[in-house]
Amino acid sequence: MYSFVLSRLWRKKIAIRLLLYIQDNVTLIVFLNKN
Repeated sequence: MYSFVLSRLWRKKIAIRLLLYIQDNVTLIVFLNKN
């Protein structure tokens, strides 16, 4: 049970990190395209 909760937390962490990473890249691309 404990390991299951732990793995869910890890997945959440990874998903959030991925979303932030993609968001940063999109912002960078938009910024570069404007210049």
